[in-house]
Amino acid sequence: MRTFVAIVTALWAAAAAAAGDIRYTLTPEVEHGALRAIAIEMVLAGEADGETEIELPDSWGGKTELWRAISEFRVSGKGLKLDAGGSPTLKVLRHAPGATLTVRYRVTQIWPGDPAMSGSNEYRPIIRPGYFHVIGWTTMARPRWSLATPVTVSFGRLPEGWQFASDLEHGSLTLASLLESVTVGGDFRVLKAGALRLAIRGTWTFSDDDFIKRLQPIIASHQKFWGDAPEPFLATVLPLVSESGAMSLGGTGLGDAFAFFATPTIDDGQLTRILAHEHLHSWIPRKVGRMPLENDSVEYWFSEGFTDFYTYRLLMREGLWSVEQTAQTLNRVMWNYAFSAARNAPNAKVAAEFWRDRAMNDLPYQRGMLFATLIDDKVRRASNGARDLDDVMHGMKRAAAAVGPGALPPPVRENLIVSAKAQSVDIAGDIARNIEKGETVALPADVWSPCGKLETSAVAEFDRGFDGMKTIANGNVVTGVDPKGPAYAAGLRDGMRIRRLDLSEGGDSRKPLTYKILGDGGTLEITYLPAGKRKVTLQELKLKPLTDEAARKACAARLSGTG
Repeated sequence: MRTFVAIVTALWAAAAAAAGDIRYTLTPEVEHGALRAIAIEMVLAGEADGETEIELPDSWGGKTELWRAISEFRVSGKGLKLDAGGSPTLKVLRHAPGATLTVRYRVTQIWPGDPAMSGSNEYRPIIRPGYFHVIGWTTMARPRWSLATPVTVSFGRLPEGWQFASDLEHGSLTLASLLESVTVGGDFRVLKAGALRLAIRGTWTFSDDDFIKRLQPIIASHQKFWGDAPEPFLATVLPLVSESGAMSLGGTGLGDAFAFFATPTIDDGQLTRILAHEHLHSWIPRKVGRMPLENDSVEYWFSEGFTDFYTYRLLMREGLWSVEQTAQTLNRVMWNYAFSAARNAPNAKVAAEFWRDRAMNDLPYQRGMLFATLIDDKVRRASNGARDLDDVMHGMKRAAAAVGPGALPPPVRENLIVSAKAQSVDIAGDIARNIEKGETVALPADVWSPCGKLETSAVAEFDRGFDGMKTIANGNVVTGVDPKGPAYAAGLRDGMRIRRLDLSEGGDSRKPLTYKILGDGGTLEITYLPAGKRKVTLQELKLKPLTDEAARKACAARLSGTG
């Protein structure tokens, strides 16, 4: 940790004379051995007209009113007058033209306890007595300047024995890289393997070394696909407090880092998937185009859906997932998409309600992944199998990299359309229909032909026929039976006692449910199909018997995009 501080200080000194840069210092405030706050100082040259606007964090990643974590906001400088205005997120500084301004404030945690499983990741500043975890977007005040503005960052001394890690530990930083950053300190364990660093705390079902060994081949496969050399990358891992047996995991990609949150009892397959997904965000969308700054949720179908597409494709390509795992993933996505209450919502509605409605939150992942599959198929057909979506994505990356210094890359949607057209496929109409209007994405029956047939059928929605949650809360005494539902028709009634009720069982209306009912006369068994009245059109990949190695290789090649 001390070595790092010395390096950063040297970088700061070397860059301090650069015109127009902003100098940040983050210092932990410790009292009696316990962390209380993070003190942040920002030094910059005010604008030539004598007025500089400073923005405080407001909303990001579904978290709102982030400015509430900021206190004791103070500014000094020649001729300074501070106008807080009518907005809690905007400070207007009036000062002598070009005056050096020093902004200071404290960041504290604005909710009690450690981060807990709550249905969303905890992106707000986490500042506990023994550790901290802060993301740039939710912590850093900044002037209303270009995100290409250079910045330098230094860090104050940490308590003895604390560990530290940040993806700001290098030069050539900008406001964009400051915001897209994660910084942690405290009782973390910091490990390094090549260009990869891991900052992890807590107790897990896997070892720290196991985590790194799982992540390394994923990172290598992505670098190989994109043709990029290894670059420094930081993964931070935080445990979530949860009820016994509950499981949750998630994260956010931050350019050259990702912040990962999970309950200690995470599923092995889901861990691999989320690691791959978050690391791919280093390219999608960051290196293939520009997301809208004000409302990037309108393009989540691309940034999240296409990332999911390449998550399973590249896991397959490197042998990290099996044919069966990939087929299962595809079918789960198609199932959830078919039964989504938001399936045909127009994109504008999805973007507006993304952070408020679970179905709207899930839809861009599902819709975008299936749309990527559709475009992949179109390119394959147009080129007689010589090219696919990989060629489109590589074209997007080249176009984004070709812009001049200080210029912005093309918007992701525009870049996607242009790059697809270079492969003789016009997808503008597909985007208008399937994304903007929300028409159902329907895939051709032979889209994965070496593996089997994509079958389309009408399937009833799952309906258990009674209130499972209330029944469990009532000691497995049946509650809320719907007189018009399938459970009632099979003989289930309120007041009956079920021997065993597991709500994780079921979900497919075509598979019967069986419950053993306890009574004075013994045990009664009730079996029924949990089929609701509404039917939807469902597409499913039916794997054919892959009885020989040649058949399995052909299927694997199609799913991984190598054949």
